[in-house]
Amino acid sequence: MIKIMEKKDVVKQLNRVYYGMMAGAVLTAALMYYLIMKDVFSPIDPMSGLGQVIQSIIIFLAVVSIPLGLYLFSRKCKKIRAIEDETERLQAYLNAGRWRIIVVSYSMLTGIAGYYLLGGYQSMIWIAAVAAIAWYFTKPTERKIELELLPDDDRY
Repeated sequence: MIKIMEKKDVVKQLNRVYYGMMAGAVLTAALMYYLIMKDVFSPIDPMSGLGQVIQSIIIFLAVVSIPLGLYLFSRKCKKIRAIEDETERLQAYLNAGRWRIIVVSYSMLTGIAGYYLLGGYQSMIWIAAVAAIAWYFTKPTERKIELELLPDDDRY
């Protein structure tokens, strides 16, 4: 059985990444707002060619990264379950968990940046909101670690 202290350490480290992504979103919003207020750049018309390219890139990144991050983590967990050594298994889970949080939630940052870059274009804030919902599902807990590392025989 995995020691509780070790799982708590994994949760604590993953929480740093988890809340770091939220801090990154807040910093992105603050920085973009500051840059617009100081006239460092002017917002791009969302209906212009460049605006549509930016929208397409941000939407593509969200549509690909959110499900792909969740799916790849699920596949990685199948391999992690097979690791016999508890410490190695937790370390592998920690590394995979970090990547899951980053890949799933970075669309939140690009959506927020796109919102300001395109002059408050509403669709970009919706992309950030969808990414924030996906980000919420990556919240690390001890129970989630237990469930995701259950052997295949005990899963159903």
